[in-house]
Amino acid sequence: MQRLVTLDVMTRALRAEVCPQCSQRQPLGPWPLNQPRPCEKDCTIFINLPKLRIIAEQVKSPGLGPYEYAIQELICQACHSSPTAGDYCADRTTRDCPLSRYSDLVVDVLERVEKSRP
Repeated sequence: MQRLVTLDVMTRALRAEVCPQCSQRQPLGPWPLNQPRPCEKDCTIFINLPKLRIIAEQVKSPGLGPYEYAIQELICQACHSSPTAGDYCADRTTRDCPLSRYSDLVVDVLERVEKSRP
């Protein structure tokens, strides 16, 4: 039986590697990985983590293109975080959306977590 990586493990990994670099992170100093930062409730990365886990489990590619396509199709097209979501999303174009801005790092973190499962 194949064990799925829990969302908690992915959440902690993202908090450790993506949050310290995020331009929208509130400067609160060191923060425990087992506690969400106040900005996490509105973060497109954490809002969409269940879908991102599915993408990490199903897409297997050495390049980012297939992952970005899957994110665009499965997440961005139905996004409610921006009034201009979808193909003409202003937040994605200006790279204000955390998922868009850090998608390469998010994919890298989730792939490493996915590969670490027994």
